[in-house]
Amino acid sequence: MIRLYTDAAVNGNPGSAGAGLLIVTETEQKQIKIPLTGQWNNHHAEFKAVALGLSWLIDNNYQDEMTFCYTDSQIVKHSIEKEYVKDQDAKPYLNEILQLMNQFSIVLVEWIPEAQNKGADNLARQALQQVL
Repeated sequence: MIRLYTDAAVNGNPGSAGAGLLIVTETEQKQIKIPLTGQWNNHHAEFKAVALGLSWLIDNNYQDEMTFCYTDSQIVKHSIEKEYVKDQDAKPYLNEILQLMNQFSIVLVEWIPEAQNKGADNLARQALQQVL
């Protein structure tokens, strides 16, 4: 079983951004900081963080295990669940996530409160600092 925690940090809205990924398996823990180029609003950066996390798992051959993807963005969670997003500018990010999810045996996206996502949050803030 894989647990993927994702988060984004944005300075301004839109502004510079970073993504944080905390990947927990039964035998290891990976902490990944990804500075994002360009200007981001908070919601789009949260979508991108999930896409980056799923891509990392695929690139490292983790897609055959049951995967739980945790986000503290209810918009991201509900958009993925419904396969729909009102914000048309976010549609490419949602489509990317849905295509990535198709490459997994089982992937479940869950919402968690910010207080339970501190690891990914800290990594996202560190990635943001690399951009600033």
